[in-house]
Amino acid sequence: MSTSPPESHIENLAPDECWKYLRSSYIGRLAVINGAAPEIFPVNFMVVEETVVFRTAPGTKLRALLKGTAAAFEVDGLNPYGTEVWSVVLKGEPGTFDGDPAALQEAGPDRDPWQPGLKEHLVQIRPAEISGRRFPVTPRTRWWPPQDFSADWL
Repeated sequence: MSTSPPESHIENLAPDECWKYLRSSYIGRLAVINGAAPEIFPVNFMVVEETVVFRTAPGTKLRALLKGTAAAFEVDGLNPYGTEVWSVVLKGEPGTFDGDPAALQEAGPDRDPWQPGLKEHLVQIRPAEISGRRFPVTPRTRWWPPQDFSADWL
């Protein structure tokens, strides 16, 4: 069942538009293969030149990334009125960041992670493919993410 307006027009984004949207964001979803199972992790990131760079701690995510298998990275957003959304997907090879350390400073401030702890490994995803879409949506009251009503403040 579709919730898009009948006159909805999906616009495929050019690579330069995809990079513009990636640079405007700081939270994305990393998809990796862990053994035979896919895993998805939210990560704070930055764009350095034309790579996605983020920090991580030792664990499942880092082990899966350093095995050399391809990874996918996805970021979504919407316009200020909630009438148009976009999605960018980058697929590529992950590895230890090997770029110029000065480029990290030029990319902007390092992102604070949602989860506390030391994130000492700097990882990059060099893109083999980047794609994106932008399209109008129905009023956001129909699709806005559910709220957590189990919060202590209720």
